[in-house]
Amino acid sequence: MTRAELEFYSHNVPAIRKALERIADALENKQQENYEAEQARLYTDDIKAQDDAINETFKAEENEELDTHHDYLHGLVQDLDNEAYFEFCNTHCLPASDTVAVSNYITDLDYDECLGAIKELEEEYPFGGKSDDQANEDAIESQDGVTYDDDYDLRVTAKMYDGELQHGHFSTKKECILDYVTNEFGSQGARYTDIIKFAFYLNDPSGVKFDSTRDRGYYSMGISGRRPHLTTGGNDYLVKGINKEGNERYFALSHVESVTEYWKHI
Repeated sequence: MTRAELEFYSHNVPAIRKALERIADALENKQQENYEAEQARLYTDDIKAQDDAINETFKAEENEELDTHHDYLHGLVQDLDNEAYFEFCNTHCLPASDTVAVSNYITDLDYDECLGAIKELEEEYPFGGKSDDQANEDAIESQDGVTYDDDYDLRVTAKMYDGELQHGHFSTKKECILDYVTNEFGSQGARYTDIIKFAFYLNDPSGVKFDSTRDRGYYSMGISGRRPHLTTGGNDYLVKGINKEGNERYFALSHVESVTEYWKHI
């Protein structure tokens, strides 16, 4: 190697090494920046996914609550006597003779409208369209010890199921309720109010009369609460399906597919 070559390498190699080191550092910093940016993007996407999941859960709970109110309002309207029913239809500009139109109207109400209609009926007809005197006269005792009122048949049915439960033919009240829904309502399915009233009298067939204002939330946690044991758990539970009339009703999972193809878990 000549003297000139030695001088060239002695002066330039260190500079080249430093330049390469700077390039390597720059690449490493760029990779770190890219890594941090990717982690930030993934974190943001994860947070967004969690928010979306929470929002979907809240939306589902709100829809389930609205369905419950719709069922309850359906029950209130169906329990009205003729005069009160015609008054309700007149107030809401509905054809009283068209029960399908009335049912669709109730189902299409949004949350606030539905609660408003419920409040209206409960304040106007606290005893389902009956006078206070008539409601009191209806509550008399029958010979077999079951309170005789307009829920008498339901009380007797509940007493029968309670007896079956006590004798071990059913293991739980849930089994009684599912069997009742299937055998009593068949392909029509049960309304929310039907299930709640039966559960109410299953607890005490000869107790106080079911009050639509006071007791509408009875056992509701079993259907739409945080631990809804009537709609989850075990091999059989309540689901929602569309009956032949196009109405959404409750069915036992073990029965629903023999009735309709259109059903869903709750």
